[in-house]
Amino acid sequence: MFAAVLMQFAAVALGTLIAGVASDWTNARFFLLGGASAMIPNGLFALRLAMHRGRRPESYPAVFFLGEFVKIGLTVVLFAIVVRSMSDVRWLPALLGLIVALKAPLFTPLFTSKAGQSGTRDDT
Repeated sequence: MFAAVLMQFAAVALGTLIAGVASDWTNARFFLLGGASAMIPNGLFALRLAMHRGRRPESYPAVFFLGEFVKIGLTVVLFAIVVRSMSDVRWLPALLGLIVALKAPLFTPLFTSKAGQSGTRDDT
């Protein structure tokens, strides 16, 4: 759960560094702000799910879907705040930062392994 948030952080940090070096630091700032508008709600959502662990399993769907709805709404609100508060919005880096942050968790299984999985198989 928190691995996906760390993957978002790493992807946005790397993208910010690349944007700063390859282009300029203003583009890097907008990349970071776009990514942060997705990272912050996702981190709060992961924290909320972690706090709910150990409770009645019947309540998980309600907590999950309500949390997902709030996460999407908060992402939209934070991105709108970034756009409205900056006078010289650079849309491409901001949108790329948002997209990178939203898609980074899809790659989490490539970098994590299941607990207790040793990579060997014993069929005896």
